[in-house]
Amino acid sequence: MSDPPGSGYPKVSVVIPTRNAGPGFEALLQKLSAQKGDFAYEVLVIDSGSTDGTVEMAERYDATVHRVPAGEFNHGATRNLGISLACGEYVALTVQDAEPLDGNWLSAMVEDLEEDGRVAVVYGRHVPRPESSVLARALVNNLATAGLERREQEIGDPEEYEKLRPAEKRRIAAFDNVSSCIRRPVWEEFQFKKTNFAEDLRWGKKAVEAGYRIVYEPRSVVVHSHERGSLYDLRRYYVDQLVLLELFGAAPVSSLRRLIPAVPYTALRVYGWLRREEPAGGKPRFALLALRHAVVSLTGAYLGAKSPGVARRSPKLYAAMSRVLGKGV
Repeated sequence: MSDPPGSGYPKVSVVIPTRNAGPGFEALLQKLSAQKGDFAYEVLVIDSGSTDGTVEMAERYDATVHRVPAGEFNHGATRNLGISLACGEYVALTVQDAEPLDGNWLSAMVEDLEEDGRVAVVYGRHVPRPESSVLARALVNNLATAGLERREQEIGDPEEYEKLRPAEKRRIAAFDNVSSCIRRPVWEEFQFKKTNFAEDLRWGKKAVEAGYRIVYEPRSVVVHSHERGSLYDLRRYYVDQLVLLELFGAAPVSSLRRLIPAVPYTALRVYGWLRREEPAGGKPRFALLALRHAVVSLTGAYLGAKSPGVARRSPKLYAAMSRVLGKGV
């Protein structure tokens, strides 16, 4: 990796959790090896039992590999392990199926951290893979991580912050570990929670409530998107709702009275996204895609909102729901 004369330890570490990353992993490693900047950096791979050559591929690109048993992987704890093994003052976090768009991915985030000591973490823009389906493109291009304008997220007045709606509090705390760079001394104040979902949002909430700032930097871009099925979406929105309840007390579709009108509203919004992606696309197909996504995602959120009550009334039913919906995301 890049190592300017007299630099000593690398200033920046890049940490990637892996497990059977597949042949596309090499593209990520190639882009990492071509990052620009006047700082030294290292790449650390925390591998959870790969058997497909992922480890050997990482080592060919001079990455340092640390192995953990597959059963020990955890989104929060595994990233804590990677950061603890890193040498850098700044630690960039990404995933095995993301790919920096260009050689400025890392330096753009480092610049924000260097310029303002109150910035705890910087996160970057996502763009979908060129071969993605129209639905995958539409969803990625309408995330908060798709914006073209830089944002600074912080709590100016704690009293005013307490008056904000849950959705506004979430926007202030949000960042995404698909592509981020964290200030290590802040991580040393409070590490990621050991959790299998939303370790980044949990950490972001701690950071802003401690007086730090989060920056969204659209100059730092990764290519990242997935083709997800309905079961995954159901699970994803179920677990996401559990986190929103825990952290912010938010439950937008907590009743059938809210769920029923939310379905056509969401379907119309997603339909508009699809039409923007492919203006000449088939309207009936887009309508069905949008309706399916709305029904599945909102049903997941509704079940998540209802789960605390289900847990009180019927622990066995709640346990069954958790086994089916609480895993695989």
